Amino acid sequence: MPHPRRLLAFLAAAGFLIGCSQGPAPPDPKRVAAERERLMLAEEPADALSPLDYRETLEEGDGETASQVVLVGKVGGIPNPWGKLEPDFPWRENQAAFFLVDPATAMEFDEHDAGDPDHLADCPFCAREAANQASAVAAVNFSDAQGKQIAIGARELLGLKAGDTVVVRGEAQLLAGDLLVVEANGLFIRE
Repeated sequence: MPHPRRLLAFLAAAGFLIGCSQGPAPPDPKRVAAERERLMLAEEPADALSPLDYRETLEEGDGETASQVVLVGKVGGIPNPWGKLEPDFPWRENQAAFFLVDPATAMEFDEHDAGDPDHLADCPFCAREAANQASAVAAVNFSDAQGKQIAIGARELLGLKAGDTVVVRGEAQLLAGDLLVVEANGLFIRE
């Protein structure tokens, strides 16, 4: 039988730990400001391609080697094409990352939802169609100066909102010949 004092001490410690677990600590405002200053572009880069247009420029096997690219698209704009694999789509929680959708593809979904903000999340047709349109999506990641993924959400770090039209500059690569990933070093938000 456990000693009553030990049991009481254990319960008190457990209660203290549970009460203190309120999620990740907010990021350091100085770090947010420094990273934002480094990543945000004052002018829109020229010659931006949509994710689908960029894919068309690639020849068989080309996408496996990283290449410099400037892409334009919308943050989100379609239902989550990966379901439970990316539960926070178009974001990656606590990471400076988001999913960039080809503008023409996002426009097709905008026209279909008829202004209903809940439509995309609830429509089985849209969910099926989004899964078929995964090639119109690029995963965009931002790393710090040492090349490590920044552990601050893109919304907080870069001031992004779902539906924003953005231009990203960075190094693109097709992973497994399918997922377009951009290791971005610059971002411009269109007004």
